[in-house]
Amino acid sequence: LRDLTSDRGAINDYNTINCPSHLTRKAIMLRSLVFALALISTTIAIAAEKPNLLVIVSDDCGYNEFSMHGSKIQTPRIDALAADGVRFTNGYVSGSVCSPTRAGLLTGRYQQKFGHEFNIPPNYSETNGLPLSETLLPAVLQPAGYRTIALGKWHLGYAPKFHPMERGFTDYYGFLQGARSYWPLRKPTQLNQLLRDREPVRPEPVEYMTDQLAHEAVKYIEKYKDEPIFMYLAFNATHGPHDATEEDLAQAGGDKIAAMTIALDRAVGTVLDGLEANGLTNNTFIVFVNDNGGATGHNNLPLRGQKGSCWEGGYRVPFAMKWPGVIADGRVMDAPVIALDIFPTFLAAAGIEESPGKPLDGVNLLPYVTEKSEAPPHEVLYWKNGDKWAIREGNLKLCVPEIKEDKPMLFDLADDLSEKHNLNAERPDDVARLTKLYEAWHATHEPTPWGGGSKRSD
Repeated sequence: LRDLTSDRGAINDYNTINCPSHLTRKAIMLRSLVFALALISTTIAIAAEKPNLLVIVSDDCGYNEFSMHGSKIQTPRIDALAADGVRFTNGYVSGSVCSPTRAGLLTGRYQQKFGHEFNIPPNYSETNGLPLSETLLPAVLQPAGYRTIALGKWHLGYAPKFHPMERGFTDYYGFLQGARSYWPLRKPTQLNQLLRDREPVRPEPVEYMTDQLAHEAVKYIEKYKDEPIFMYLAFNATHGPHDATEEDLAQAGGDKIAAMTIALDRAVGTVLDGLEANGLTNNTFIVFVNDNGGATGHNNLPLRGQKGSCWEGGYRVPFAMKWPGVIADGRVMDAPVIALDIFPTFLAAAGIEESPGKPLDGVNLLPYVTEKSEAPPHEVLYWKNGDKWAIREGNLKLCVPEIKEDKPMLFDLADDLSEKHNLNAERPDDVARLTKLYEAWHATHEPTPWGGGSKRSD
């Protein structure tokens, strides 16, 4: 559609074709104005049919640090997303550390298939980054009319060619590296400086980073409320360094992780309130997910293990979806799902039949969360981080959780969520069958150019 409010050539074309010569110039302009307003109304109506798409990613939070999972830390705004939609009790991510999970989420593909198994080292490189051969979710949504906005932590490459706005995002506000202070930096580096689009923000705002990202998100929502928005809001909370405000520390009794979690919940509430204030709540599809298991010092109970491991504590995360009028309130889904599913689910919500990129490993979850399908979304899920790997089929999980292990360990998660009882010797046929499935999946992998990545926990 041509914008008739600014395209006088289009107005003249319309007049020549449709206006009899005896009409006055005023009548011609009036008819043109009516036609323009009709087209504008049609364009707005088309935009309104497309839901806004919002994925909120938290960072390094423990499984048992949200009140919806029984934590003493109160997270009412995040809990409300699950209460007003669906909570996944077996929600997973595809990586046990930060960068690989993000690569998987934004491509909808197991990151090992394109050589992104490990964290990108925390130094500038022209080659280390999410391969340009991969198609990201915003690059599919943007041609469909979406404003595609990224905020917060990127961690998918530092060279200009890996910048979010080169990968399908129309707007960016955040930082490229895997971690940084929550307070303004006096001497920021190229990698941890705060950027608006491609330009450094100088001086850096004094606001606490978690609140700052939420307020910036609301500004974008207000600015582009009349067009469909895809927003990727990647908080660095509660990743280290463990910076917290004095007010949040007081509320948390001096516990820094709890204080940062309180701030995260408040920030999610700020964004939800921004949607409500702009009349967008009922037309916004929201996903909340944590990027990997809780890091050292975080609470993952009752799960065993933590960030970086192949125990459940490395991959099973808080995961919820809300879409008013589509997903019923208060649903709890026990079938395993994975963050790779966000890509095809958002495409389906936007009315896009398929991605122009490579075949997706994720599954459209809408038939499952709306109870139109009773089958599980996935028969098998896979994970790998160096010598540590795992495969889950139904409730059976086979894994090599520690590098020192020479034999895979088998667990029945239905009865043994904490992975305490190794069934390897009792069920050798299951061990052999799952090992064969894993080896076939492993054969599809590409080597990661930067090897094992940094030993830091970014």
